[in-house]
Amino acid sequence: MNDGKKELAFLCRIVKEAWKTCGGAEMNARDKGAFDLVTDVDFSMEKFISSAIEENFAGDVVVGEELNPLRELPAGRSWTVDPIDGTVNMAHGLPLFGVQCAFCIEGVPLAAAIYLPRFDEMYTAVRGFGAKLNGTEIKVSARPAKDAVVSVGDYSHKTLSHAVGQVERVGAIYDNVSKMRHFGAASVDFAWFASGRTDGFMMYTRNLWDLVPGWLLSAEAGGVVRSINGGEYKLSEEGIVVAASKEIADIMTV
Repeated sequence: MNDGKKELAFLCRIVKEAWKTCGGAEMNARDKGAFDLVTDVDFSMEKFISSAIEENFAGDVVVGEELNPLRELPAGRSWTVDPIDGTVNMAHGLPLFGVQCAFCIEGVPLAAAIYLPRFDEMYTAVRGFGAKLNGTEIKVSARPAKDAVVSVGDYSHKTLSHAVGQVERVGAIYDNVSKMRHFGAASVDFAWFASGRTDGFMMYTRNLWDLVPGWLLSAEAGGVVRSINGGEYKLSEEGIVVAASKEIADIMTV
């Protein structure tokens, strides 16, 4: 049975190659939609990674943010590719962005890689084998809720219910934790949560490329993973909450 280790080794190599090849190119940032940007780097990165997957794993389906933004993971073998997560940050010269990919079979993530280029940090996870940062095992924090630092995703400009829900949820959380943060990139949020730098993360979205890598990374680092509404997390949910403890998860999903 495939455990995802071969695919993870491939991802770690190809993601770094993609950034080395494409990351220094002219960005040519332009509007993608309301309050959002896309750049030539996003497209060239996704083409590089997707082409490598197709060449090495013929027949697999690639779900990518820019080139094939499917709403559900297909049956069989599939990959999610977020070529640049945090494009607005990158385009504005902020170092908080990353490349995140995952390998799945029958809709179940088996391997994930999140690379933060400006920090040269590679976060990896294989289902059942834990999470690592640059090859060293990582775990979520053990801080109590009163000392917790919790991050939240961007407020939606596309879905009013998501924006309203997030405002209400933040209002319910902030009196019960130490600090709240906005990093502007799920790759950073998930990576820093899994490595114990923060203690929780909440995000309203159903975008597979935003969610799948961090979902696996957070779970393998020992995090509590729930839906926005407090139940078991599934990709069909409106959003995700990851927390370092049940205590913090309960605060974030009230």
